[in-house]
Amino acid sequence: MLFPFSVSAQQEDAGDAIHDAIQEEHQKADVREKQVQSLNRKASQLSGRLSSIENRIGKLGSQIKAQEKVLDEIRQYEAAARKEHYVLEARRDKIFEELQGLLRALWPVHMQSVQARFAGVENWAMADRRFNWLADVYGATRDKFAEARTTADLLKRNLERQSLLEKEAEVQLAKINNSKDKLLRDKWTLRSNLKRVRTQKESLESELQEILATIKQLNYQLNSQKTKKFDYYKRSLPWPVDGDVIAGFNPGATPPRRGLSLSVIDDAEVRSIFWGKVVHNDTLRGFGRVVIIYHGYNYYSLYAYLGDTAVVTGQEVEKDEPIGKAGYYPLANGPGLYFELRFHQKPINPKLWLTSLN
Repeated sequence: MLFPFSVSAQQEDAGDAIHDAIQEEHQKADVREKQVQSLNRKASQLSGRLSSIENRIGKLGSQIKAQEKVLDEIRQYEAAARKEHYVLEARRDKIFEELQGLLRALWPVHMQSVQARFAGVENWAMADRRFNWLADVYGATRDKFAEARTTADLLKRNLERQSLLEKEAEVQLAKINNSKDKLLRDKWTLRSNLKRVRTQKESLESELQEILATIKQLNYQLNSQKTKKFDYYKRSLPWPVDGDVIAGFNPGATPPRRGLSLSVIDDAEVRSIFWGKVVHNDTLRGFGRVVIIYHGYNYYSLYAYLGDTAVVTGQEVEKDEPIGKAGYYPLANGPGLYFELRFHQKPINPKLWLTSLN
């Protein structure tokens, strides 16, 4: 019989393709690993800079406390200056009041002296007393004027000092705020960059793990290709079913017998003789329900006269995996199985491949 299908890709080519795929995945893994290492270095640098800023922020805390202490002292100086200002203002007002009293007392006497000159002065002692009295009044008035000028100067310097202290306080406060703001901005920027780098690193590490898993799977497939090579199992393959051979392999007979005919018990379990892929699961005229499995390297196995099947076309099967139940086989006049092995569509003697035990 001829198989009603063809296989476009050979197992050898599949093995080469898997090997090429493994090499490609290794190259991807190398690239990802270098990228992860680069991000590790970058993350380390950012962490170091962030740690440095946090240390500077810690040190800045004491600096800020010192600056705030200076600011508090300036505020205290300001408060003392304002208090002194109030005292000086009160002192100035009192001096002006006293000065006004002296002027009110002095002015009439002064005008009288100017107008009357020495009228009413009876002797030199009286004149001397008047002169000394006037001199004292004039001196007291002059002293009050001097004190008033001094107080005005003090008030002026006090106001200037208050202005300077206020400006100095503003400078100190600006320094504190600028230091805080700059470090906090730097810290926020570094944390954002570090978060972004770590996210990239995690993504690349995830990709790397996927690539390594793919490499592992491809290696497994490649090893499977090597260890599951059909040629390696000649004379050690299991029989597809437990039963008795009623007709052996004889392609020269009339009609030719290209496989083995076996008589089995009812509902005997039929199993795949080797790892492979189901490429046919349907009825064929003259053979009932037939399952054909491709085992790679152009080897096929055929199981005919099945009662039912447990596999579907395209399914990969394991060695000794059940593929169905034996059905009615006319040559056995009851339940049985017709079994073939083929290489490049050419039938080969199954007994040379199956274990001697059955």
